Amino acid sequence: MNHYVSLVIIALVVTSLFTAISKEAENRRARYFLTMIGYMVAGSLVVGWVMFFIPW
Repeated sequence: MNHYVSLVIIALVVTSLFTAISKEAENRRARYFLTMIGYMVAGSLVVGWVMFFIPW
């Protein structure tokens, strides 16, 4: 299992929890779920790419 698969699994679990406790209408939860998955995966990849250029 590589890091990308782990990232997607964590994003799925966290987003599922957020969707379950959200106060969104029933018909908007699927869109909320997909939006949050996209933000979490894309945001993590962007942050990882930026951190690549920081000299530790």
